[in-house]
Amino acid sequence: MFSYSVLKRINKVTKTFIRYKNPPHHWSVVRKKIHPVDKALAHFDDFYKQVFNKQWPSIREGLLGKQKYVAVINNYGDPEEAMTKLELTGALNVRTLFNLEKEYIKEKIEKNKRSSALKNIFKLDREIEIQAQKTLDEKNESNVGDIDASKYSLQSSLNNAELDVRRIVDSNNALSTEILNEFVPATKIKGKEDFIPESTHYKMFDQNSHFKVKIEKEYDIHFPENLNIYCYEQGNTSPFEPAKTASTGVLNYYLMDGGSILPVLALDLKPGSTVLDMCAAPGGKSLLAIQTLYPECVISNDISNSRVNRIENVYRQFLYDLEEGWIKTGRVKITNQDGRYMVLNNFDRILVDVPCTTDRHSLKENDNNMFKPSRIKERLKIPELQSEILFNALKLVKKGGIVVYSTCSLSPIQNDGVIHMALKRIWEETKIQITVKDLTAALVQTRSVYKMEKQNLLKYGHLVLPCKDQNYGPTYFCKLQRIE
Repeated sequence: MFSYSVLKRINKVTKTFIRYKNPPHHWSVVRKKIHPVDKALAHFDDFYKQVFNKQWPSIREGLLGKQKYVAVINNYGDPEEAMTKLELTGALNVRTLFNLEKEYIKEKIEKNKRSSALKNIFKLDREIEIQAQKTLDEKNESNVGDIDASKYSLQSSLNNAELDVRRIVDSNNALSTEILNEFVPATKIKGKEDFIPESTHYKMFDQNSHFKVKIEKEYDIHFPENLNIYCYEQGNTSPFEPAKTASTGVLNYYLMDGGSILPVLALDLKPGSTVLDMCAAPGGKSLLAIQTLYPECVISNDISNSRVNRIENVYRQFLYDLEEGWIKTGRVKITNQDGRYMVLNNFDRILVDVPCTTDRHSLKENDNNMFKPSRIKERLKIPELQSEILFNALKLVKKGGIVVYSTCSLSPIQNDGVIHMALKRIWEETKIQITVKDLTAALVQTRSVYKMEKQNLLKYGHLVLPCKDQNYGPTYFCKLQRIE
């Protein structure tokens, strides 16, 4: 046993080592942890690289880069003042860009028509010359008389003909590749290298289901005169200044992703239209529809209270006298329902901007990220949810009405795949007839603003691709019209 004095001396020289853990924000902890954004990027690299091939690096750069926005002018603020200020910063009116492109396309078509007409005239002139020459030859033959036919025989021609020795194969060198290479038959048709079989990207489709889908081409997109949207030119990533408060007490413009305006334009709104936005939060597309000044009524719906509150906040910022001037008169309605089970019907237009993986958000924000471990089940069920919402929308729209389905995802499963599932179910369970509208030709007028995916990767809809110079989207949309 040690005495008290000895123990005291031992304690003085003894040191106790305690191991402390680094805090959660320390670099060593942050570096080792795999975040939802990391999982999202790994998933996209694995999946989308197979879908987009050589385009994926450019799309990836866009998704990870600075997103571009457009400014939607608020007609209930000080629109003229707002447009003037934006133009002074170099912003361009999107409607003007579309119209200029449309005029250029018309001129090109007229030029091609003139060129084709001239070719037909030249062809006709040539046929007339040949016919005239043939008539003259027949007339001369009837006056031949005593001409010695032997001079014009085949044997006589052969005797006087010059032989093309270049076409003679040397029997001593009959296998020479220099001689025979011109005669090797083609074994591959060029131009098919980029063809991607549908089965590669639509594996989820039931290949045993056969149903007829009617597809009609459209050649124009109507851009309402009262709708003014501003953007910056290609390659210009300048941010818009925060919107100023107008003399009416509301903000002068609303900033949103540029790709988001196309689904609303695809609705082809008309004066007096009744519009249902089934998954409306945060409310930008509903507000865009209102800014056309066309709808008689816009119903903005969403499933959760928090999302409905976001819609209301947007309306309060951009529509003065919301309760008395808009809600009380019925021009705007905000509802809180599950889009799959809504029973209101007789709508002229329905926008189905469904919940999705929100690809750009999934790569930028860990909060509310679809790739969180706790949301795996929810993410896997997304296509099923999307198709159920779209199926109900196709039942609710009136005959002749239009439904536009849209996502902010690049996934062919959530995009064309969901369209396919909903159309298959409509065909199997109802007598409703749906026509898919092919807007490929109409969207040519948007090429100075957007980069659109080529149609060889798409079956039904259209896709705005993010890229460095035109960093909008991703936005997928498909226009469907109910016929019966």
